[in-house]
Amino acid sequence: MFATILLNALWVGLLGGILASLVRIGWQQVFKSEQTTKVEALSLGGGIFVDFGKGIEILISIFLSIFFVVWANYDSSITQGSGTLWGLLVWAVVEQGVKGLLRQRPFFWHLPWQSTIVEIIGYLFWGWAIYLVAIGFPISGVYF
Repeated sequence: MFATILLNALWVGLLGGILASLVRIGWQQVFKSEQTTKVEALSLGGGIFVDFGKGIEILISIFLSIFFVVWANYDSSITQGSGTLWGLLVWAVVEQGVKGLLRQRPFFWHLPWQSTIVEIIGYLFWGWAIYLVAIGFPISGVYF
């Protein structure tokens, strides 16, 4: 039983994680701040660059999406708020807890409130996108 849930969660989570990360990255690109730092990127030529930081974000999003689908199969309370609760939980744990404690970024009270609001809304959209993909594929086992 668990093997079937995990197999279905792997490909639904892969699709949901990719789409959700692109939604969140796109949302945050609309509201860029002046303090946006340059990133290390690999040039493929012709003006095309590969940003490894965004690639890692997509991989983490895929992992968290698979985790969401598996969790939702066993406990549907995580789907409360159509996935936005999951997005808020991930923002609090990953962005504020882990990255803050590792000093990769400042805590939200050290940032302008506008950037914090944009980031939270981006994670709400991220969680919602994962939820929409999961309910769009009935094989995932996640239902309304």
